[in-house]
Amino acid sequence: MNVRRTSSRLLVVAGAALTLLTPLQSATAAKTSAPTTTWITKALPAAAGTGLSRNEDGEPGIGVTPDGQFWVGSDIAPYSKDPRVDMAAGLLSGADVWSSSNNGLSYTWNSDPFAEAVTKFGLAGEDTDLTVATDRNSNGYYNVYVASLWIGSSGLAWSADGGKTWQLNRFGGIPAQDRPWLAADGACDVVIGYHQLPSFTPFVNTYDVCTNGNVPMSGGATLDPVNSTTLTLSDFPGTSSSFNKQVIDTSPTSPHRHAIYFPMSLCGYESATDVLTSNVNGCSGTQYLVAVSNDGGMTFSYHPIVVDGSNATLVWAATVATDAAGTVYFTWSDARNSYLNVSHDGGTTWSKSLKLNANNTAAVYPTVAAGKAGRVDIAWYGTPRAGNSNDDKVMGKTNADGSAPWSVVLARSTDGGTTFTLRTVSNVIHRGELCTGGSSCASGGPRNLLDDFGVAISPTTGLDSIAYTDDQPQGAPATTFTAFASEQAPLHPVLFRPPHRSTAGAVRKLAATGGTVAPAVAGLALVLAGLWLRRRSRVVST
Repeated sequence: MNVRRTSSRLLVVAGAALTLLTPLQSATAAKTSAPTTTWITKALPAAAGTGLSRNEDGEPGIGVTPDGQFWVGSDIAPYSKDPRVDMAAGLLSGADVWSSSNNGLSYTWNSDPFAEAVTKFGLAGEDTDLTVATDRNSNGYYNVYVASLWIGSSGLAWSADGGKTWQLNRFGGIPAQDRPWLAADGACDVVIGYHQLPSFTPFVNTYDVCTNGNVPMSGGATLDPVNSTTLTLSDFPGTSSSFNKQVIDTSPTSPHRHAIYFPMSLCGYESATDVLTSNVNGCSGTQYLVAVSNDGGMTFSYHPIVVDGSNATLVWAATVATDAAGTVYFTWSDARNSYLNVSHDGGTTWSKSLKLNANNTAAVYPTVAAGKAGRVDIAWYGTPRAGNSNDDKVMGKTNADGSAPWSVVLARSTDGGTTFTLRTVSNVIHRGELCTGGSSCASGGPRNLLDDFGVAISPTTGLDSIAYTDDQPQGAPATTFTAFASEQAPLHPVLFRPPHRSTAGAVRKLAATGGTVAPAVAGLALVLAGLWLRRRSRVVST
């Protein structure tokens, strides 16, 4: 037996194995480099005095203060058994507010700031949104703002003392408003976007609540807007101008700080109301665009993003967010898939649409939040069944055996939307057809999840809390309720690149996969040493 020749063979084999295994090790590291996350999912508690075992709300909005306190506001469903619902008064109910001071581990019911009295209806409950201030007020608190609609108009409630007391401003006048959305900037300013009825013209009002004084809620508050602007869409004429929740870039490191972004969509063949705008066969394509203001909402410019030719017009289909670097993220859905477009110049130009959900799945109502530079999280209602969410032949009848199961899915990116980690973060929240047509949806449960929900990233921990609508299990006192999913540990990543992009770089480039060159160098050295010994043994033997 030639010892040198045997040793050389061992060195060559060991070195080759070490060299070849290097990319496999690095790919594994990219998928398992963070500890497993823990997600808590639970129904938000019922309001005090209602006698309910859980809330009977839906369509929540969520916000988080700079010190990490989450707040949720949600409609009280007009068909629930909540004692605040007054059918005779015109489907009046109210809006609930909850807060969490323990990173979303649990939520506590705070109040119904629109109620006329305890467990009594208020002029609210049709549409509700919530936002929080980005700076402390003169008393050291972050203002909390809630807007809610009733059949005649809408109102703005805010708390300047951490939810202990609330002030209320009712928006009067004829015509009335529809679908208020909120965004805040600084300690006192709040921007409200809404449709002015009956023309459904989009309006934007900016208010400074600190000029109002300390007026108690019971007495009401007289609050005049700092400015009021109509979104005319003169650059994109059409009879429909649907818009969704706006965002204000409040990052001190952003070159576009204080810019206001409204995600919008329109179709020249649509009617004005959401009853008629959904799935209109005559629509040649839905134009998604963003309205941008750099002067506090006094004037807006309009920038096209993408035309969706699928003919699937969703109610409140698009959302927008900005990260600390000023990057703008725009998400939308065509009732089959959800997409992302990105802007690095303040909303002027946009990237091509990027499909977010995996193949052989469906994803609707994406909602987006952003944090540090490059960090963007997008949640949607998703099912492991491809097809149009409105097609009961594909998705099945509501809550029937074998119907498509829907859950909340979260996509996270830390590189500005190039790669994502995906995870289902809730139990099944709905089964079967999920209607995206608003008031045009058929009765019987397809619209149980309503039209929108929200995700927020804690600026102190980087962890998420998501407020969403749930209708499972069936047989409960109401068909819908508001629930939350909160992240309690870093996300365990499963590397995902959108389906139409190559994944070759995920394992071929060591820098991209998290591997190091040390094992490869060591393996190459062993191979060379083995070859040298083999050559040396041949020389000696001859």
